Amino acid sequence: MTVTWTCRCGQVNTASVPCSACLNPPPEGTILGATPRRAAYRVPLALAVIVALLLTVGIGGAVVVRTDDSSRGATPRPGASSEQPPPADLTALVADLSRFVEGARGLSFKEPVEVVLLANDDFKARLLENAELDATEIDTTARVLAALGLIEPDINLKDAIEDLLGAAVVGFYDPETRELVVRGADPTPGVRITLVHELTHALQDQHFELHRPALDDADDESGQAFSGLVEGDASRIEDLYRDSLSNAEIKAAEREQVEQSAAAFLGIDIPRVLVQIIVFPYLVGPDFVDALLGAEPGRLDVAFAEPPTTSEHLIHPERFLAGEGSVTVTPPAADGEVIDEGVLGELGLRLMFGGGPGADVAANGWGGDWYVAWDDGDVTCVRADLVMDSPTDAAELRDALDAWAADHPDATVSGQETVRFTACA
Repeated sequence: MTVTWTCRCGQVNTASVPCSACLNPPPEGTILGATPRRAAYRVPLALAVIVALLLTVGIGGAVVVRTDDSSRGATPRPGASSEQPPPADLTALVADLSRFVEGARGLSFKEPVEVVLLANDDFKARLLENAELDATEIDTTARVLAALGLIEPDINLKDAIEDLLGAAVVGFYDPETRELVVRGADPTPGVRITLVHELTHALQDQHFELHRPALDDADDESGQAFSGLVEGDASRIEDLYRDSLSNAEIKAAEREQVEQSAAAFLGIDIPRVLVQIIVFPYLVGPDFVDALLGAEPGRLDVAFAEPPTTSEHLIHPERFLAGEGSVTVTPPAADGEVIDEGVLGELGLRLMFGGGPGADVAANGWGGDWYVAWDDGDVTCVRADLVMDSPTDAAELRDALDAWAADHPDATVSGQETVRFTACA
């Protein structure tokens, strides 16, 4: 999936959002409004439970090129042909971009890629149709996030997710149908950049198989970790293509992104945590892939067969390369029927602690964890047991959780080697 934006507060993200959504303060010396292409990792935050929902819209996708559905005998989708360039032009463009992707990635397409360009409203409808968001599951997730203090209890999380996806996503690939869909009726510089990103997903899919249902259903971080690998690889190729454009084309693409996002986000109230979650693979993925490329020839391709499994792997690629895994933690006992469970991970801790140097120290050294959630009347509670790499790491985590609990009246913290917290809301 492709998301693009520039945050207008000196911090560059991967799509245009209000400054309140910036993930960290601008670097020292940054001129406000400057827009370097890749932001350094500071606070990539995610919970596997939300990431699983976002994965359903095609994060880590693939591709094939068409202008309507007639080739399969289906009814053409609204807006899928009248505003598009002639099929021959689109086919020639995709063929040209495919050759670029092949050369940059060092792999060849096994079959042509089919692409659908859709105008804005049709694209949003198609995206949400593909997402298949489950209202019951999202409601449970919302209660868990509220218990952790990450969103307000009265937020309609399903509406917020739909608003965010509809505003931020400019392209996606569905690995089940092998269909690449891009927002934009004309092949502008911004649309071409998106096509390169999604064509990279198509190439990945043809060689490594991106449709991995077990990852979507996992309670751990394996799906989100795989997404970081997939998006990091595609973002790298996208950057190479962008660098090949003229200054005029680059400026035109930036104007497209700003104009689209300014209109899309107008009047939308999206919890900051959702923005942080959706951009996480794009923030850490490129550096993770760079580390693989620097390790040994062919290491990137090997990673698709033996991918990262934790957020710690993405944040600290040297630990992935060293073969460091996570500790299996026995689920803590719940005080009621379990409605949700899984792994918080290093990123979940960073999310809870709000980012910054303190969060880095407290979350670094994560070894493993497991959380459970249950309802107690109209209150939802979350309990997690966490194991760190060393006694020093455990002490730092305990100190950070004690400080966190002081701001959450219903939270308690206990334990030294295995640190436990319980929070309700």
